[in-house]
Amino acid sequence: MAEVAAGQARDYLRTLFGKEFLAAGPQLYGANKKNAQDAHESIRPTDPSRRPELIKRHLTPDQFKLYQLIWQRFMASQMAPAVFDTTTVDFDIPAVRQPDIGRRSYLFRATGSIVKFQGYLALYREAHEEGEHKTLEDEQALPIVAVGEHVPCKGITPSQHFTEPPPRYSEASLVKELERLGIGRPSTYASIISVLADRRYVELQQRRFFPTELGETVEKVMVKQFPDIFNVSFTSEMEEELDKIEGGELEWQGVLRDCYKPFEKSLNKVDASALIAAAHDLSEVAKLRCPDCGGKLEPRGGFFGPFLACENHPKNCKYTRPLKGERAKPVMTEHKCHLCGAPMVIRQGRSGQFLGCSTFPKCRGTRSMPTGVFCPKDGGELVERRSKKRGTAFYACSNESCDFVVWNKPVPEKCPECGYLGAEVKFTKARGEYRKCLKCGNEWELPEKDDSAEALAG
Repeated sequence: MAEVAAGQARDYLRTLFGKEFLAAGPQLYGANKKNAQDAHESIRPTDPSRRPELIKRHLTPDQFKLYQLIWQRFMASQMAPAVFDTTTVDFDIPAVRQPDIGRRSYLFRATGSIVKFQGYLALYREAHEEGEHKTLEDEQALPIVAVGEHVPCKGITPSQHFTEPPPRYSEASLVKELERLGIGRPSTYASIISVLADRRYVELQQRRFFPTELGETVEKVMVKQFPDIFNVSFTSEMEEELDKIEGGELEWQGVLRDCYKPFEKSLNKVDASALIAAAHDLSEVAKLRCPDCGGKLEPRGGFFGPFLACENHPKNCKYTRPLKGERAKPVMTEHKCHLCGAPMVIRQGRSGQFLGCSTFPKCRGTRSMPTGVFCPKDGGELVERRSKKRGTAFYACSNESCDFVVWNKPVPEKCPECGYLGAEVKFTKARGEYRKCLKCGNEWELPEKDDSAEALAG
């Protein structure tokens, strides 16, 4: 952070909150963080006096939210820390006397905190994702009690807690983990996430990253073949070496030589067939024969992944097939090709099923799979599409002039409020699965399933 910008923020904060809310000195941060980029200043307002509420009328709702976040974080970075008063109360609750062990007491503990001085919390409170530990400002205050005071026990509710795995990464938690491990720089975090999605290593569902079959295969094979390269410490150490090259402490030729020589040896030892065998079950491949010429089938690697090809491919035979059985035969549909009017068939692609013209390759018309739900704005059918940057599935109107988009899968279910036939499939941990009308926004719960014997018999 530029010292001039920090000084402007401190001057304006002094007029807003007073001197006691300022940090001890200008907080520039760059000198204290090893992964700060020296060539870049932090994203900040051009003028601290341009408060979000003063310029809101000039911004769109999304622009206002973004500017408000930047302004609050920037200003809060120059404010004093908050001060909390934390209290812990132990309750010694006697149990009922039992004949064999007599009377026994059990210790229960309650912890709470109160804010003694707000500091930066007067301006900004950071949100926390589900699964993260509670911070002091999230704790509730305890009622006033005195030492030795009798506190009546109204009841004890026993509950069993099972250890749960950590939640899957979101974009925010993944960036925090990259920062903790010393991988990348702030300007590279977005490109790291884009690569994961663009190459279909992960899918973004409910704002969480889930590994795809391809991602799990790559991890299983590549980590085994190149354990030194696919290691978080390798990346963080490389970052430090690049910083030393920038500072003149290391020669770049030596760093490249030390990195590439061991990698070249490992790369030369790799057998493509062995890699495919490590990731897929090829026990039945030796028994398979080419249906065209009778030759043996063998695994090959390609741009779209591994496949089986005839041993005489490509000179004397053109036969290829996926690893998992023959290619699915196209299924004829009633949909017409928008280019030539011929019937369209269901085909299988890298990202799933799609509609293709039955006259392919003469006509190369393709369409996304229809959902059976129609757009509430102009009546066009909603179709599945994928964002170019993240590879995330979304659903849009088939009419290109319409801007209607939903991120959750639409289903042909009738809204109990307005009667429209079309709803989003929504899910939260607290509510479970529910529906949201595409037209009026009404939300409703799914009817509970009756698994009783009477219901099954009926």
